Amino acid sequence: MSSTRLEFHPLTYVPERDGVTVGRVDATSFALLPEDGVALLRRLADGMPVGEAEQWYRHTFGEPVDMADFVDTLRELGFVRADGEPPATAPEVRFRRLGRAAFSPPAWAAYALIVVAAAVAMVSRPELRPHASNVFFVPSLLAVQLGLALCQSPAILWHEWYHLLAARRLGLPTKLRVGRRLYYAVVETELDALLTVPARQRYLPMLAGLLADAVLFGALVLVAWAGLSDGLSWPGRLALAVAYTVLLRMSWQCYVFLRTDLYYVATTALGCTNLDEVSRAWLRDRLAWLPGVRRADLADADWSPRDRQLAPWFALITCGGVAALLITVTLWTAPLVLEFASRVFTALAHGSPTGPGFWDSVGSLLLVTFEIVLLPLLAGRTRRRAAPATEPTPAG
Repeated sequence: MSSTRLEFHPLTYVPERDGVTVGRVDATSFALLPEDGVALLRRLADGMPVGEAEQWYRHTFGEPVDMADFVDTLRELGFVRADGEPPATAPEVRFRRLGRAAFSPPAWAAYALIVVAAAVAMVSRPELRPHASNVFFVPSLLAVQLGLALCQSPAILWHEWYHLLAARRLGLPTKLRVGRRLYYAVVETELDALLTVPARQRYLPMLAGLLADAVLFGALVLVAWAGLSDGLSWPGRLALAVAYTVLLRMSWQCYVFLRTDLYYVATTALGCTNLDEVSRAWLRDRLAWLPGVRRADLADADWSPRDRQLAPWFALITCGGVAALLITVTLWTAPLVLEFASRVFTALAHGSPTGPGFWDSVGSLLLVTFEIVLLPLLAGRTRRRAAPATEPTPAG
């Protein structure tokens, strides 16, 4: 192996606080390497034989290197080309011009105009301001649930679409994929390719979803404002109902301990790689005296020095974030639940079984029961049935 020359796919090198991120943008494979490891990799990529590169490393850094292990790691990452394998080509990036247009000066001016106009409208007309009662845009609870459910998917897709456009304008092959949170299907944007550009260029793609939400919220308020005459029109009430849910999602982005968009903005600014995991391990180690809490292995070699340094501070933010989450739920979400419960109770306790309000409340209650009770049970049974197929077969 000493005279072997390795062939590599095109690689990117991006300096970070604790090393250099090396990766293949076409395969979304990345690794944070120390400076000496990057120097050795560059020698190999330039065509230096493996044995000569090992000697160069020993002479330059004054210590030996396990070349076999280093080369195996490069192969596992997909950096090394197999015999006869052609070099990887950059994937096609569509919508790059659209992405540039979406973040051009005229577009920014339009976004600012929408947000400012919405703020003026809410100041001048109190009925346009966010309130939990806006969610109940029609008397029928079932229509409220179904209407908001139908509007959520386009609103979430709008959020993710702006993430994608902001990355595509940089020529990065990001893509949308369907994932699952708990038992709900959600659309998510894969932004791993951001690791191939400097940190300063990552912030806009990370924050683009919040920008899209702010613009959508402003546009919905303006729709309601445009329909004002003697009162809110039916489309205006629907717009305010959707706007309230958009504002809720925007507030949830502040819970950085849940790995939201703002979490990745913060870790990028701080130069961290896995701050949430390290902070949770730090908390488990401090709370190991509690029943059921397992002590963490704080000597994990995969954690960067920067993550270890900031873990105690982020652990405090995590604890504070839980308190902030409870406060938000109390102020913004609890009123929705109480209003819904009050309307259902009134309709069932005092309504007539022959009246439409009674059966509307029954249908609404059944839908909530399905979402909260039956759907999780069905999802759990599906996972349990699929588990044996994914587990290794025990040795005989």
